[in-house]
Amino acid sequence: MDHLLLVDPKQSRKKKFTLVATSILGTLAFCMIAGYCVMQAQQPAHAFQAAFSENILTDLFGVWKKFHQKHYESKEEEARKFKIFVENYKKIVEFNTQGHTSSVALNQFADMTEEEFRGLLLSNFHRNQFQAGETVELDVTDIPDSIDWRQLGAVTPVKNQGQCGSCWAFAAVAGLEGLNQIKNGKLLSFSEQQLVDCATNCYGCDGAETLYDALIYTANNGVELEESYPYTARDGTCKYDASKVVFKNSGHKEVTPKSVDQLKAAIAQQPVLVGVQASSLVFQFYSGGVISTLCGNNVDHAVTAVGYGPYNGKDAFIVKNSWGTSWGVSGYVYISTNPTPNNGDGVCGILGMPVYPTA
Repeated sequence: MDHLLLVDPKQSRKKKFTLVATSILGTLAFCMIAGYCVMQAQQPAHAFQAAFSENILTDLFGVWKKFHQKHYESKEEEARKFKIFVENYKKIVEFNTQGHTSSVALNQFADMTEEEFRGLLLSNFHRNQFQAGETVELDVTDIPDSIDWRQLGAVTPVKNQGQCGSCWAFAAVAGLEGLNQIKNGKLLSFSEQQLVDCATNCYGCDGAETLYDALIYTANNGVELEESYPYTARDGTCKYDASKVVFKNSGHKEVTPKSVDQLKAAIAQQPVLVGVQASSLVFQFYSGGVISTLCGNNVDHAVTAVGYGPYNGKDAFIVKNSWGTSWGVSGYVYISTNPTPNNGDGVCGILGMPVYPTA
């Protein structure tokens, strides 16, 4: 397992040049920090204790702030955020020494506590409302060994919900975009903001109760293009225009839960909305590999499964997130298909409540 090793070359100090490996900043292959070089190397855990020195942490925080364009209202607030950043960094370094199948890294959420992260971006989906609609039992006899709807042209580029708890809208839109492309042969980018402003059975930036409420809205009203109803990352007044609707689903179906084969069969048809627990270190700071542990089933985030197959030697679901391309693997996360964890709900609860739109 790769660990972090701190070295202090004199030439680097003169030039005030540093290389920070991707295991620290995740989104950066390398970046600048005055006077030090942090590299990946085979070392025991004690080898990177120097990386926790005040100077190193201050430099690292400065680079991170600049890259993510972070600004704070006061020195007191910045000091509070720095303390959180340091605690998260220590957890990240420790996690990456433990031989997990996934890795974590500093990203845009590194100055947030788990409580702040949950309150800003996540929702709480009601499991007892699942299966209120039609639950399907799909034929699993001929499902392919792997499928990736990105390669088949049914997935738009990764988007960013920003500081708005609208994951439910992004997951729904990604599902609708995929269904439209499969049915009509054209990939279009649909409007999340329309759902945020107009889906009164949901709560805008304050989340939603189920994965399928947004699909109920679009079945009744249809969805407009993103370019005609652009995203603002905040609640707004509904500006729905029926004349601009470009796609309308007929409804939705709920996939039989707690079944890897059923979810794979659904994904083999089209991209599928899934719920996961994102309020965990392994998900919040995910940077690569396959998540296979330390992720519960208290579903608080909606994402879209766009494929499955082997990844890094493990069978995994390919999941499109809505936190921009600087998070995860260019905006994606790979989650193990192991059905055992969380009482059959699977890793991060991904098997607990899958839903897909119908046409």
